[in-house]
Amino acid sequence: MKHPSASRMSSAAYRDAVAQIIRRVQKDHELNDGQLATRLACSASTIRNARTGATNLDAAILINIERQFGPGAIDPYLALANARAIPIEPPALDAPPTLAIVEALHRLIETQTPDSDGGGSTTPRELLAILKELRGARSAFDALILIADPPPASGEKGFRHKNPKRLAVVRTEGDDVAHARIFESRAGLGQ
Repeated sequence: MKHPSASRMSSAAYRDAVAQIIRRVQKDHELNDGQLATRLACSASTIRNARTGATNLDAAILINIERQFGPGAIDPYLALANARAIPIEPPALDAPPTLAIVEALHRLIETQTPDSDGGGSTTPRELLAILKELRGARSAFDALILIADPPPASGEKGFRHKNPKRLAVVRTEGDDVAHARIFESRAGLGQ
């Protein structure tokens, strides 16, 4: 068993994570220290000091970053606890969630072709090039997870606890539906 102090986070790790958050938000949204400070209701020197790792950033400012720039904006900080942010409400999706997932998967597979930069392995540079698609897929998965398993504070039953459950199985041949069947389960039936 590890000694409790062996798993403690250091201030340096915290400051590095916050600096990464600030730099990423500024790059993604093309904001300088002053512009970001205005959006977060703090001073430009606070942003500069956090970006350079000179001081700790107040927790309220971290929450404001997440609120302003969306779920996942402070994931480098949350990663220090092996966690990440997901929205409480399903994110609005422009298209069916499966399309975003398939698009990201397709782009990921392209990074593993023999003629890609990393050959059979995906490189960090290739992942950076498809970051938008990866984040879109993550949002789609988050939406599906929240539909199936809403947060406890919502008071809504998770899908697995609702009755009845229906599953439609559809087989197509080209554009025509060749066979369709609906299966239904109820609590207590073991399904």
